[in-house]
Amino acid sequence: MAEKINLLVVDDEGPFRELLVERFSRQEFTVTGCASGEEAVAAAAAQEFDVGVIDIRMPGMSGIDLFRAIRKTQPQFEAVALTGQATIDNAIEAMKLGFYDYIAKPTKLYELEIIIRKAYEKKMLALENMRLKGRIGLHGVHYEIVGKSGKMAEIRGTIRKIADSTAPVLITGETGTGKEYAARAIHQAGMAKDAPFIPVNCGALPHGILETHLFGHEEGAFTGAVGKKEGWLEMAADGTIFLEEIEDLHPSTQVKLHRFLESGSFQRVGGNSNIGSTARVIASTQADLRELTLKKAFREDLYYRLGVVTVHMPPLRERREDIPELITAFLNGTGSGNKKFSVKAVNAMLKYDWPGNLRELHNVVERTALLASKNTIQAKDVPLSLDKKSKGGKLRHLMSLAEVEREHILYVLSACGGNISRASRILGVSRPKLYRKIGQYKNGGKKD
Repeated sequence: MAEKINLLVVDDEGPFRELLVERFSRQEFTVTGCASGEEAVAAAAAQEFDVGVIDIRMPGMSGIDLFRAIRKTQPQFEAVALTGQATIDNAIEAMKLGFYDYIAKPTKLYELEIIIRKAYEKKMLALENMRLKGRIGLHGVHYEIVGKSGKMAEIRGTIRKIADSTAPVLITGETGTGKEYAARAIHQAGMAKDAPFIPVNCGALPHGILETHLFGHEEGAFTGAVGKKEGWLEMAADGTIFLEEIEDLHPSTQVKLHRFLESGSFQRVGGNSNIGSTARVIASTQADLRELTLKKAFREDLYYRLGVVTVHMPPLRERREDIPELITAFLNGTGSGNKKFSVKAVNAMLKYDWPGNLRELHNVVERTALLASKNTIQAKDVPLSLDKKSKGGKLRHLMSLAEVEREHILYVLSACGGNISRASRILGVSRPKLYRKIGQYKNGGKKD
């Protein structure tokens, strides 16, 4: 039996909302109706929706704000904007935000159904692309750990030793140090290199949604669970599951993950049967997991099970001798291999502490090469903000890691003009996590 489309209908007009719920409940839909944006946010926190039909103008939270809120935790969520006051401005605003389509009341239900089905097809295509990303993303790309420093030579040696093993690996290091790159290098160097590599950001999805994606679910496990669904552990087969930001994993999911690492089997959400998988687990963290275990914020048994092999990715400031080689590699990767940095420009970059590490260096190289008018890039072509921060490089060692992180996040946000999506991509963190960080800074650094 085909899985039903999980549809969210949000409209403050009761009769119209009930009409849509009744109409689509008769089709291949599981429908949840909500009278307000606030009610819909609560529903989206408890389950995942495929498509939403959302009234833009509602008392309290608007449909546009609701769409933004759901997209933070369900990035593949598609929605159709609905309103009784159709204007070009409303249509443009809705489409810019990412709504699949825009339709005005009074609505022809058969037309609305066609649009909903097309929106669902778009979501399924996006999810399939994500599933295939791990399989095809490694083909044609050679993941080599760049750098002549002793630390990087040691990491390359470790990767060669552990590549053919199925033992869990824990990769540690500050943000932007290349933890996912190292995970891909481990996978690619092993005998299972042609099997899927599935990256999972543990901080990007709510607990319930992440758990069902990771382990799958049985029919009827929760509202909207029509038919069983394979999880990423099954899809990975003999490949690799890369769990990024493992410190954000919910305690109950930690228990299930530990059980899988111990036994090689797991149960789908709502299921009783044990399902085997030979998928290898590679996890990464920028946190001190040992400290978190002492604070009872992370399971000690899982920490030791994940850390059978530990690979530490050093910050760029501890491997400055690799910077010239990295600059060349990044230039070649951006198609700007005919350009080069002058000696003075490279020296300026060697003096900088790079709190964003490889990710920040790559961004600066790419941006500078793109904007430079000549093939030889001079020190003046390097962003002025970088030079100013370089002069205070010695003071950085007197700052706490949290202060450095805060300074860099605010710097990137400023450089991006406050664009959260762009800043999250540059920083390599999920939008929800970046929003949480910004919220902490507004609260004086205190966690919510």
